[in-house]
Amino acid sequence: MRARTTPLALTVALAVGLSACTSPEPPPSPPAPEPPSELSAGRSEPVTDPLYPQQGNPGIDVLHYGLALTYVPGDRVLNGLAELTIRPVHDAGELRLDLAAGLTVTESTVDGVAAPAAREGDDLVLTAAVVKDRDIVVTVAYNGVPAPVPAPARREDMAGGIGAQTGADGELWTFQEPFGAFTWYPVNDHPSDEALYDVTVTTPEGWTGVSTGVYQGTETDDGYTTTTWRSADPVASYVTTLAVDRFEMYEQRAGEVHYVSWVPSGFAAQWEPLFAELPELVAWLERRYGPYPFPNSGIVAVGGRSGMETQGTITLSAGLAGGNGDRRVILHELAHQWFGDSVSPRDWRDVWLNESVATYAEAMWAVDQGMLTEADAVAVWSGADQRMRDEYGPPGDYDPGAFASGNVYFCTALMLHGLRGEMGPEKFDAMLRDWVQKQRNTTQDRASFTAWVSEYAGEDMTAFIDAWLDSPTTPRA
Repeated sequence: MRARTTPLALTVALAVGLSACTSPEPPPSPPAPEPPSELSAGRSEPVTDPLYPQQGNPGIDVLHYGLALTYVPGDRVLNGLAELTIRPVHDAGELRLDLAAGLTVTESTVDGVAAPAAREGDDLVLTAAVVKDRDIVVTVAYNGVPAPVPAPARREDMAGGIGAQTGADGELWTFQEPFGAFTWYPVNDHPSDEALYDVTVTTPEGWTGVSTGVYQGTETDDGYTTTTWRSADPVASYVTTLAVDRFEMYEQRAGEVHYVSWVPSGFAAQWEPLFAELPELVAWLERRYGPYPFPNSGIVAVGGRSGMETQGTITLSAGLAGGNGDRRVILHELAHQWFGDSVSPRDWRDVWLNESVATYAEAMWAVDQGMLTEADAVAVWSGADQRMRDEYGPPGDYDPGAFASGNVYFCTALMLHGLRGEMGPEKFDAMLRDWVQKQRNTTQDRASFTAWVSEYAGEDMTAFIDAWLDSPTTPRA
């Protein structure tokens, strides 16, 4: 029987007011947030992605992003001032960042000196001489209407593209895996370059901006509302977020975690019970994988038709609420806070590192709730495995045009089930728990995971794992 905790009282803060069409003139762009004094947590070793080499720049390591964003839903224009603290990986005469071609750069500097900006598609190229390991500060002022870009995927929920998207009334949200953060800010858009973030979002009063990190508070002045966000834990660009809507805020605390969730006012009744259950879902995951890795949790409910493990505050379609399926999706995305956010893939060949455990955890939670048996889950995975390999390729060597298809979910959850049988439940559970606790705030890959599993198994598991990840046919269990 599932243990239940008494739901904490929810604090409701309404954010419903003026429509964008009656908003005053946009305020002057605020300054970019100041970076913290210590940036070592943002240091990374960026790599070139073998599947999507056009995204990211292994020649720079962004330590910190300070983003001052102003968005007016009535005209859908985003004004941004970005201040990036960057460690050059080698000497160079230019800097390259990802920034959508539809966003216009109005000013750019390097260490306070004007740096000529050129555009090459979705690349922003700044002319400036930089020295290896000598940190620099890059500022970019820009504006434009954010728009999604095509997704390298066949999934129905990604058919409309990835990145920033807007709704009928100008509301804005983002889903951006494996890339797409560049549709709303200048970024080294690759998971191997994690960084610290400070963000402010200014909107007409009555609208609220939600972003990455721990919610710091809201100020309203002269018809505009500004929210402030800070992440002291490194964040990969694909799990950053920006959402703007007429949100209601729900706030609660449980243990060490501060839960802050956001929902459009028309969906509040459906979502309030789910917000109340978040601490219970997190507690279930903590019993398996150890302490929750961040100081904050919550949900932002948005437009679109998908769900995303954006760090701290997960992003879900507002229409998702209703029935047991919504809790399974929430549990899946919460599991990613350990597997995907706290411990991230070094490149996109290893997205299975994220999805295998999240899929497995989702199923085991459903088993605990009496929704299905473990045999039911294994039967689903087994029944899908060969078809997924035929259609999308093996999960460790998949078709780059079929990102995040069923193979990286079902086939690798079945692999974990096989590992549990090989290792025994106690060693298997300890292996996963220690993986995310001891590798916290790092990027990892197949080689490091295989070595980790082998250590806990007491034997070399390379052949076992490689067969499940690379074979065109279902390995023999």
